[in-house]
Amino acid sequence: MAGKTRRIAITGLMAAAAAVTLAGCSLTASAGGPSSGASAGSTVYFGVSAAQTGQYAQYGEQFKKAFDLAVEEVNKDGGIDGHPVALKYEDSQSDPKQSVTVAQKFVNDPQISLVFGDYSSAASIPASPIYTSAKLMQYGFNNSNPDFTAKGTEYQWSTSITTSATYAWTADYIKKQGVDSIGVTYLNTADWGIPAFQAFKAEADKIGLKITDAEAIDPASDDYRPSLTKAVAGSPKAFAHIGYGPDAAKLVTQLRAIGFTGTFYGGQDEQSFDGTPDAEGSVIGTEFVSSSPNPEVQAFVKAFKKKYPEEKEVTLFEANAYDALHVAVAAAKKGGTDRAGILKGFKAVKDVPSVIYGKITFDPSTRRVASPQLTPVVLKNGAWAALQG
Repeated sequence: MAGKTRRIAITGLMAAAAAVTLAGCSLTASAGGPSSGASAGSTVYFGVSAAQTGQYAQYGEQFKKAFDLAVEEVNKDGGIDGHPVALKYEDSQSDPKQSVTVAQKFVNDPQISLVFGDYSSAASIPASPIYTSAKLMQYGFNNSNPDFTAKGTEYQWSTSITTSATYAWTADYIKKQGVDSIGVTYLNTADWGIPAFQAFKAEADKIGLKITDAEAIDPASDDYRPSLTKAVAGSPKAFAHIGYGPDAAKLVTQLRAIGFTGTFYGGQDEQSFDGTPDAEGSVIGTEFVSSSPNPEVQAFVKAFKKKYPEEKEVTLFEANAYDALHVAVAAAKKGGTDRAGILKGFKAVKDVPSVIYGKITFDPSTRRVASPQLTPVVLKNGAWAALQG
């Protein structure tokens, strides 16, 4: 399941004057506002705010491949009631300043009826007021920060499990493995790392999992050894890192270099982490396992590898984007292809087929998936395999 790809208060806003257009495609409404509905046979456009450059570009590439596959499948099957689907991509670098600029560009484009993104909650949340003011759906399918929806409006939806649920599960799982003490590092980011650690700590305190030391780290750092030395000074039985794949890849290598041999709970299914020798044996909880015998999962994995033969494995990031496109299409079929119709559809869709959850039904009170589940997986020979227990 290793991902072989090249894969985180608004002070002022300046409106972008020009809408993005694609050559050879006609507008579905005047420049004065959003489309009221796609005309017969016209294309339905969704926007994608994601990193095409910068440190998170690998995730943007993963998303694009999965989005493009899903669009190809949808259009082959007749599109949205006869309307083909197309995507407009904008490079946000997954940076808050850039995501705000991208949001302004999308809301001023009358063709756009929904926007996917951004990769990180840190980039998505500052852009949310812009989407809300334009009544344009912001589908943060990868946004796990609870605040994205909890502090958002009816125009912010996500199919990502929240960080609080993920890290409460992580603490519970570690305790169930007979571990009674753990060292911790976490990203020193207010939007994600700190609240994720707080959720982990709250659950650890509740169940009696002793945190011997917890160190906040800079995600852009290359040397974590001082923090790691402090974190393992109390001789914990295991180690947990609350962060992303690229920082975890560097961190686990340095952790092993200072002599810690306990189980590492952390990382992500992406190239830099999966290909790190010292990451072998790491454990995480995930919503998607490409080796699942589920027929829908295997059909998706087969289709993805056929379209991208250079990709040997398929990860949660591709599965997230693939599901998101199909959910958006289901909502448009249910409520309509304009901005108001998309919102109506998201409020009404039920049991949308999903390669991650089996079926997706939203909890209307949270605007997230009802009752999401995690599966424990271990990294072996660069691939993730499900664990029992």
